[in-house]
Amino acid sequence: MRFPRHRQRGQSAIMFTLAVMIVFGMIGLVVDIGYAYYRMQAAQAAADSAAMAAGLAAYQAGSGSSVNCSTTGVACWTTETDCPTTFTGSTNNMQKGCQYAQTNGFTSSGRQRVTFQSNVGNSGGAVLVYWSKAKVSERLPQLFSAVLGNTNATITATSTSGIRASSNGGCVFALDPAADAALRMTGTTALTSGCGVFVNSNAADALNIVGGGTITTTGGNKTQIVGNWSGSGIINPAPQTGVPSILDPFSDMDPPTVGSCTNSGIGLGSHQSLSISPSTGYSVICNGINLNAQSSLTLGPGLYIVKGGMSLGAQTTITGSGVTIYLADGGVTMAGGATANLSAPTSGTWQGILFFQARGDTTASSLVGGTSQSLVGTVYFPSAPLTFTGGSGTNATNTTIVANTLSLVGNSWINAAASTNFTGTVAGVFLVN
Repeated sequence: MRFPRHRQRGQSAIMFTLAVMIVFGMIGLVVDIGYAYYRMQAAQAAADSAAMAAGLAAYQAGSGSSVNCSTTGVACWTTETDCPTTFTGSTNNMQKGCQYAQTNGFTSSGRQRVTFQSNVGNSGGAVLVYWSKAKVSERLPQLFSAVLGNTNATITATSTSGIRASSNGGCVFALDPAADAALRMTGTTALTSGCGVFVNSNAADALNIVGGGTITTTGGNKTQIVGNWSGSGIINPAPQTGVPSILDPFSDMDPPTVGSCTNSGIGLGSHQSLSISPSTGYSVICNGINLNAQSSLTLGPGLYIVKGGMSLGAQTTITGSGVTIYLADGGVTMAGGATANLSAPTSGTWQGILFFQARGDTTASSLVGGTSQSLVGTVYFPSAPLTFTGGSGTNATNTTIVANTLSLVGNSWINAAASTNFTGTVAGVFLVN
């Protein structure tokens, strides 16, 4: 039996209408999702700028030295609090953050909501003395995809800024975000820290202890690991694992200006000795410092810029007080039996900084000397692997170490107090997440 042609044409019209509705619904869904993504990006930018503004305002209110809930101009909103709808001025750092959110197009009115929360202490395991959390949300009416029943969508962005404290942030940092054994301890190594240990790697064996090494943290501080740890050592108290990653704790420290050479290089033969200072023409040393076996170099107080690295042979000695060594390129190599007795300045521009290897320089360094080795201050090798042996149990060193990866070997001892001339109180503001 055949149907009349006009009936077939009617069926086609119905199918076409249904298909068009589905196609337009899908197009509308794509348009709405794209717009939601655009607004999400805008909300995240507003949250980031608001959190940073609140953190910077708190940092400035504390004059870069201390921040707490009693600091004038610093507010602690311990519960999530809505930003004001209108402003007549900002009397604290939270309101400053709210103003930045408003400048970026988000307020607590209509379909939008901006809230803040802040307090002293750690946030989510990050090493902070004060944190500010901004939350920006917006309800978006659905335009085309409303025909599918989606009448509204809500986007939410959060951002937290933190004020980092080097005195409570850690004395030992391994910065590599993914390395296996970013911090490795081998042998009868003992690490005692009054200001914590931080391993930034997210690897399952980010911290690896072999041979019975121990880590002891005091004063309520802990060993914090983004990933996890492995090995046969002892960590007391138990480490915190799975903590949020952090940025380089000295990322806001500007390197010195490297000028032209004032000395063509230092090379001492066996049993030779030399005493130098920046004032005697050794402020910028080119072609490195090379000490052969049983030679001795004494450094007067000041800043030494070294191009070409440093090499200390067996039984060599290097001493100096109030010294900062900036490695413009190249690293440091110490042979076994070398003796280093160096301390950083206790005041001035380079307070607490003993070694500073140029950022981006991946040359490995080895500060491995005899049991009498004493390096007092911060050794900063942010882009390079560092191997460290630090004295003995009777000559423990007050050392802060920052390296891309770190190996503590042999009878190495570090005994860093919570607060010394070589650790500040507050060291900058950064976004936690």
